[in-house]
This record gives sequence, structure tokens and C-alpha cells, in this order.
Amino acid sequence: MDITQMNLGLRQKQVLKTVVEEYVKHSEPVGSGHVVEMLAESVSSATIRNVMAELTDFGLLTQPHTSAGRIPTEAGFKVYVEIMMREQKELTHRQQEVLAAHFKKLKNLQERFREAARMLSELSGSVGLLIDDQDKVYMSGLSNLPKLPEFRDEDFGSEFMELLENPVENLKPLIKRANDEAQVMMGKDMPGGKTSIVVTRFGPGGRKMISIIGPLRMRYGKTLPTMEYITKILNNEL
Repeated sequence: MDITQMNLGLRQKQVLKTVVEEYVKHSEPVGSGHVVEMLAESVSSATIRNVMAELTDFGLLTQPHTSAGRIPTEAGFKVYVEIMMREQKELTHRQQEVLAAHFKKLKNLQERFREAARMLSELSGSVGLLIDDQDKVYMSGLSNLPKLPEFRDEDFGSEFMELLENPVENLKPLIKRANDEAQVMMGKDMPGGKTSIVVTRFGPGGRKMISIIGPLRMRYGKTLPTMEYITKILNNEL
């Protein structure tokens, strides 16, 4: 069975979302006691421990060491993204107004492309990347990379830098698979297997591409709706 099509119960989804989101924030294993504190409803720590054990058996969480905490696996992140995309909320009307007004102040398309990459980098704490159909690259956020805990992993660091050395060529297979809706590719779907990309194509014929590239531990809940709205703004300018 495709792991992303797994039918989880409501509580299993709640616990998975909590573990992923807390791990994304703190880059530390998440314990059952912390999950209990984060859930809106009152539930016992024993119940949450059982649910976390189930999610571990499903291959969605793992225990990195003797700590009682869990972290998401690649499969866990993929299921989380599937859940988020089904439940995805748009930006609030106020957030949309602020973004639209900000982009309207910029002088030309090149400034808007540059600002789109910068904003997505700032939002994600990773790298924002926009590739024009003339293969012109707008990239922002390289200075974020040393701050990522994942960058202490030499394999991750070298894979990331190799990917960004020639993004047009290295991302070409992924760009071909992308469409005009924001989608996520990660882990084994990426060159090297340790990074993640949120990507969408835009413009006439979908020849332009905008993306965020980072570790699996990314703020998908914020990046997906923001990228979709920025893409809508840019499409209206073309």
C-alpha cells in the first residue's frame, strides 16, 4: 500500500501533526507528555504513548536513540504533507491584501521575482529559488544554511550545495514533474535523498518555476499557502 494513502484515524492524524510540527520548530525528539500538552482535548499520556507506538509501527515515527521522544520518518513527513494538502487553508484575506500591496509597490517583474525568492526564503528559513523561462535564476537564503541543524550532517550539506551549484540542470527532472499547483517532493524523490522541495510552475506554458529547497524538517503548513498566493500574484503580472 502507498504509505501516503494510509487511512489514519483522527487521533493518529492529530498526534502525527503535533509530532511533525513540534519537531519542525525545535529539531528535537518529541515526547508523549509534550504531545499531551499541545493537544486541545484532554487525553492521558498513556493513550498518546500508545498512538505514538502505533505510528512507529506504521513506519511514520522513529525513536532516534534511547530518548522516549520520537521524530518523523520520511514516510511520516509525506503523510503529514498529504494531510496538510487535503486540509490546506488559504491565507487570510488580510494576509492576501498585505502581500498583494507589497508586490504592487515593486517597480518591475525582475524585482518581483527577486522579492518572491527572498520572502519564501525568509518564511521557510531555507532557500527560495525562482527560475525564469530564460534560465535566469533568482536565489535567496544561502546564509540560512549554516544555521540549519541538518547542515551539521556532512552528507546533507554537500548534497544541498551540489544541488544549488547548478539548479537549472540539477532540478530539471523535478521541474518537468511539477505543475501549476504547489507540490512537495522529498527524500528519495530528490537527488541524493536528504532534501525537500516545495515547487510550482507558473507563467505562460508553465515555463517558470518557483520553489523552496530545504531539509525534510520544513514549515509546510506555512509555505504551501504562501507559495500558492505569491504564484497567483506573479501570474497576474504576466
